[in-house]
This record gives sequence, structure tokens and C-alpha cells, in this order.
Amino acid sequence: MKFLKIFGIIILVLILGFLAIGLFVSKHEYKSEVEINKPVIETFAHFNNHESLLKWLPEVKSFEPIKETPNKVGSEYKMLIDSQGKVMEMHETLTAYKENEMIEMVFVAGWMTKNNRFTFEKSTNGTLLKAEYKVEGNNIFAKSMFAFFSKMFKQIDETNLNRFKEFVESQPVYIEEEAIQPTIIN
Repeated sequence: MKFLKIFGIIILVLILGFLAIGLFVSKHEYKSEVEINKPVIETFAHFNNHESLLKWLPEVKSFEPIKETPNKVGSEYKMLIDSQGKVMEMHETLTAYKENEMIEMVFVAGWMTKNNRFTFEKSTNGTLLKAEYKVEGNNIFAKSMFAFFSKMFKQIDETNLNRFKEFVESQPVYIEEEAIQPTIIN
């Protein structure tokens, strides 16, 4: 009987300790960047092309607009993600947008809220894509769990940025219509 009491107390302390982690560590923030050998205008266009999203993010099974606004901010989308055989629904809202410079979005899915901010800067080789991420659990259990998975979140996002880089660099040269000047021959 004494063994069961001690065992029960140990289990209770472990559970309370696990949940206490969620009280003190509620948000995980990290950054990543990748250099893409394409101009900013092309990189930004590919990043915001919803059809190409399915090509460089194989986990995304569908991407549907819920509401789109003329200036992009406030646009909402529904994504279905295959996460290790389980389909998960994510709700994306664009919170900031500056063409060819920056895009910011919030994802809400089940137990988590994730803020992503991407900036596009001209570099000597093309584009420097900088990403800032904030992941937060929506309940104490999720907050506690995410404390152990923060490295995994960063690895996944870095893998996705590298997939995007490979995708963009494999695309044919993008020519903007306004850049084409007619030639007049006399």
C-alpha cells in the first residue's frame, strides 16, 4: 500500500510539473532565413501563388479561400494539412502585406496558434527571405507539449523554406509584362 501512495505521489508531481511548464513557457519564437537565386519580384510572386504552394509544401492537400480582400490584409483561407497520416484543418488570416517586401499571417489549428512573418530583401544573389515564427499552444497541455517540440517546429519550417528555395530556383525565368518594351524598327 505504501508503494502505491509513493507511486501515486510521484505521478502527481510529474503531471503537475509538466503542466507548470505551460504556465511559464507559453510562446516559442525562432527565426530562419534562406538566400534564393531569383529576383525579389519573382520570389514574392511564387510565395503568394496559391497553386504553387501545393508543389513545394507536399503536406498541404488543399488551399481554399474563405474571404479575400482587395488589399490582401484580412484575407482568410482554409488549408487541409496531412500530418503523418492525419488530416488537420488550419485557418489562415493575412495580417500584414506589402507587395514584394513583406507578408504576415496567423494560422490557427486545433491546439495551436502560429504567427509567421516573411520579409523579402534584395541581395547580391537575388533574394534574402527572412522568416520569423511564433508558436503558442491554445491550452495549458499544448503549451507544455510545445516546450518539448520547439526544435521540431524550427526544423520543419527550415525544411519548408529550403523546399521553397528549390522550387523557385527550378522555375523558368519570370518576365514581367511591364518590363517588355516594344522595339520600333524604321
